Amino acid sequence: MRKRLIAASFLIGLLAFNFGIAEKKEKASRLNDKKATKETVDLYHKLYEVSGRAQTVFGHQDDLAYGYHWWGDGSDVKNVTGDYPGLYGWDMGEMGNETNLDGVAFSDIKRYIKESYVRGGISTLSWHMINLKQKTSSWDTTRVVDEMFEGGKYHQDFINKLDLFADFINDLEIDGKKIPVLFRPWHEHNGSWFWWGGKNVEIKDYVALWQFTVEYLRDKKGLHNIIYVYSTDAFNSEEAYLERYPGDKYVDILGFDDYGAFRANATPEREAWIIKELEIVAKLADQKNKICAFTETGLEAVTDDQFFTKKLLKKLNHNEWTKKAAYVMLWRNANYEKEQRDHFYVPYKGHSSAQDFTEFKEDPSILFESDLSNVKVN
Repeated sequence: MRKRLIAASFLIGLLAFNFGIAEKKEKASRLNDKKATKETVDLYHKLYEVSGRAQTVFGHQDDLAYGYHWWGDGSDVKNVTGDYPGLYGWDMGEMGNETNLDGVAFSDIKRYIKESYVRGGISTLSWHMINLKQKTSSWDTTRVVDEMFEGGKYHQDFINKLDLFADFINDLEIDGKKIPVLFRPWHEHNGSWFWWGGKNVEIKDYVALWQFTVEYLRDKKGLHNIIYVYSTDAFNSEEAYLERYPGDKYVDILGFDDYGAFRANATPEREAWIIKELEIVAKLADQKNKICAFTETGLEAVTDDQFFTKKLLKKLNHNEWTKKAAYVMLWRNANYEKEQRDHFYVPYKGHSSAQDFTEFKEDPSILFESDLSNVKVN
């Protein structure tokens, strides 16, 4: 009788264990696009696994295209640490021209995405789309969103832009397989510096803009290699974060941007608030069976030589919730010769924070490109 009870207990335990694994896999696989390619689902699972392991992929905007002292192929991150970032950010601003808003040829962006993907890297795309009414820039806050829907004066212009984006995405292919990308449209929408944000658009129109974008790309254009990322700017509550949320069916990753917390003039209270932001986003992601991320941040010109280990790393590793950020992306290293300003977010070789950045890279919780091959997804 005792042996039977032991055997029954073992069997129950084994079934519970297997059920837990199955439940975890099911939870991790809930991409909204039910036709998502295998490679796209695998990437989503990998990010889910990274988050569950309390690790964070390090990313850098425009990393391969230019740096503080150079223009062309290279990497300030690799020059300092010996490894590439695990995540690369690229912007689609001024799509339709030969180069994007930062002067990088779209043909080169495609090449960089393909080359980094072969090495195991991940790419995320943002889009500082021009104001279609004024034909200017994202920072022209003239109201236009309500005229971009069907029947609106700028609807066809909007469709034309989305078609160009779809062509770009369709061309991201290796050996006949589409490269999966993260797409972060209409970001920092709780601020009023872009035409799609804050007081420049009605909440219902912002939500409709997001939903239309996803439905057009996914359902009309048949793009199934995109993971959609919702990304606010700094916020002060869960309610504020969700104020313009387009709905669970349209979002795969929950993220936010915050630069203010790390500025030199930030108060201790403002700097500490970033922990609360990470906690809110991580808990929401957990409730919604999604992934959380720190989608943009950094300290311009890296004026603190211990920024990476004493500020950024400490915030990411503060507690069990902050550790769930699957990735963090720092902004670009503007080329000084072209822009004549110290607008960089990772150190270049010889910068006084280079050693600290290398120590940050060596922390077990931080993943660079070569580390991603060790993240196995069953």
